[in-house]
Amino acid sequence: MAAMYPEVVGIIGAGNFGQTVASLLAFNVDVLIWSRTAIEKQVLQRLQSDRKHRIQNTQDRISFCKQCKLIIPVVPSSNFREVIRDFSEHLHPYHILIHGTKGLDLVKVDLDRTYTKVSPRHVRTMSQVIREESRVVRVGAISGPNLSVEILAGMPAATVIASDYDEVVTLGHHVLSSPQFKIYGAHDLLGTELAGALKNMIAIGTGISAGLRLGKNIEALLITRGLREMLIIGQALGADPGTFFGTAGLGDLIATSTSTDSRNFRFGLRLGEGASVEEIEATSTDLVEGVRTIKLMYHLAESLQLDVPIVEVLFGMIYRKLPIHKAMEYLLDYPYSMDVDYIKLSPSVRFL
Repeated sequence: MAAMYPEVVGIIGAGNFGQTVASLLAFNVDVLIWSRTAIEKQVLQRLQSDRKHRIQNTQDRISFCKQCKLIIPVVPSSNFREVIRDFSEHLHPYHILIHGTKGLDLVKVDLDRTYTKVSPRHVRTMSQVIREESRVVRVGAISGPNLSVEILAGMPAATVIASDYDEVVTLGHHVLSSPQFKIYGAHDLLGTELAGALKNMIAIGTGISAGLRLGKNIEALLITRGLREMLIIGQALGADPGTFFGTAGLGDLIATSTSTDSRNFRFGLRLGEGASVEEIEATSTDLVEGVRTIKLMYHLAESLQLDVPIVEVLFGMIYRKLPIHKAMEYLLDYPYSMDVDYIKLSPSVRFL
């Protein structure tokens, strides 16, 4: 291997997507997974099947950070800051972190208060958390239509690696690309991270529609109107709107909003079929990032007076027990007057 590329890449987190990324990396490099508890031997053997390189597991943060210059954190957004903080004393400016977490963090605000005002200055992406909690400068994000079940089955897929640094994109391409896995680069790190987080909300909505057996026409409507709301929120937070029409935006939105392999879609599906939020949470081990994102974005939209009725209705159903049929009727009757006039592209964005 060329000297400029790492021989070992580290992954923080051994959940579904962490295991998926490990499996992809092992075509090109050795992989070291840090997890709080040891990974079962049969899981490691399954991940190593037909791979060129080894996958190993450790609970030693110091050794992990010494061995791995490139690290890929894949942990839930709800404890992402805590995990990075735990690693911070072992992370140095020479480290490169490319995270795979599709969620957002909130600072200095308690979402459980009766009255909550959220402004853009309270919202953090995972790359911003990394920079706040460590000395790492070169950061990036993996985002795109990456359903773990399909990737682990060897089906073709693509993803976006976004970073302010070309070096990070190039490195990510080198260690992750394979004949079945296509890598695209992007410089709009903020937009890429926001698109990956916001589409989870819409996937819950399309899952509800599927559970209610409302058909593909309404599913398509929710996806397109959902994209509208993603754009509105993204622009309010400073993202390039063009990013939302790419692989990390529209591509990921379509995959996540139409597949039962998507945890957010499955959560919505069960809601639509009549299960309560409490029943779903009690009978499922799936982490559904979209539920937390809906709560955060609802309060942000209220503070900024954003026109995002899908987010409002989803918040009502999940957190205020708004009857699902009544909520869907409200969405269908919502007085949209124009179709795509909401799109406000920056002068640098052009479509050919």
